[in-house]
Amino acid sequence: MLFQPNAGPQTDFLASSEREVLYGGAAGGGKSFAMLADPLRGLNNPNFSGLLVRHTTEELRELIQKSQELYPKAIPGIKWSERKSQWVTPKGGRLWMSYLDRDLDVMRYQGQAFNWIGFDELTQWATPYAWDYMRSRLRSADQSLGLYMRATTNPGGAGHQWVKKMFVDPAPSNSAFWATELESGNVITFPKGHSREGQPLFRRRFIPANLFDNPYLAESGDYEAMLLSLPEHQRRQLLEGNWDVAEGAAFPEFDRSKHVVDPYKIPSSWRKFRACDYGYGSYSAVVWMAVTPSEQLVVYRELQVSKVLAADLAEKILQLEAEDGTIQYGVLDSSLWHKRGDTGPSLAEQMIVRGCKWRPSDRSRGIRVAGKNELHR
Repeated sequence: MLFQPNAGPQTDFLASSEREVLYGGAAGGGKSFAMLADPLRGLNNPNFSGLLVRHTTEELRELIQKSQELYPKAIPGIKWSERKSQWVTPKGGRLWMSYLDRDLDVMRYQGQAFNWIGFDELTQWATPYAWDYMRSRLRSADQSLGLYMRATTNPGGAGHQWVKKMFVDPAPSNSAFWATELESGNVITFPKGHSREGQPLFRRRFIPANLFDNPYLAESGDYEAMLLSLPEHQRRQLLEGNWDVAEGAAFPEFDRSKHVVDPYKIPSSWRKFRACDYGYGSYSAVVWMAVTPSEQLVVYRELQVSKVLAADLAEKILQLEAEDGTIQYGVLDSSLWHKRGDTGPSLAEQMIVRGCKWRPSDRSRGIRVAGKNELHR
């Protein structure tokens, strides 16, 4: 048997009702077999139309081989077509297995409809383009089937950051949440003028994987020993399933279990300040910090926006600070005081005149390294 009644995360993945679900984390957790098992929920329905993709043809061959071990045992009489790269059940349900090597490969599916779509090893796609486009192919006339997008992956890879931002960051692990926009973090809602204007569109869920979810690999200890031999950042990703570590990260010691706490009301006696890195074409990032009596630094709010004018950003900051009490000071990139050839007020001055006070950042030689070392301390 590939799955046991108390298989934990695998069972959670197979039982999930949310529109989009990611089963991701440590290597060896049985994620690919869980992905292959998930479409079995409807494959015997004659109206079932599914698509399971990998990034390259070489990786796809491995997935096809695993499916050839599983599907004939699960559905007697199911047939594999090498020419169409398709499984067909005796009742007519179909599951295609294909690859998406380039973003433009999604155009092969233009005009097609699927009620189930799976991406194995999602972080191998550098951008969310393929995932977002294939969502537009998700539809079915048979409401009993439901609509599902499923993904599995390890941390790391070209798409680590966008996958983390889409599935891992918005909510605690294994908690359903309303789908959010990648850039703003806002819940995606029906547009203005729609009969359901303002209502959330659909839910997502992230289910963490662990090596020990797979007893067949965990029992001997050989696979664990191999993962323990990896460089630290790869070991933390593939053995621990840690999404907060990346190669070349500024703070590799960051540990969510140590450095992230549940929100609490900041005492009014603590010193508060903010810092901002402004950008219109890219992103503006603002963080608010408080200093505890023991000189711990607590980041209690964060704001990321794009294509927002400096004056509008100032208004947004002041709205968020309305109940904060006194913010002692703000630090802003000193380049924002430069006039940039025009005669009007600088970007910093546009913000200050609206009541959003700043002091210029210190850009003297060596200060960045010194500041980074202080954060390490």
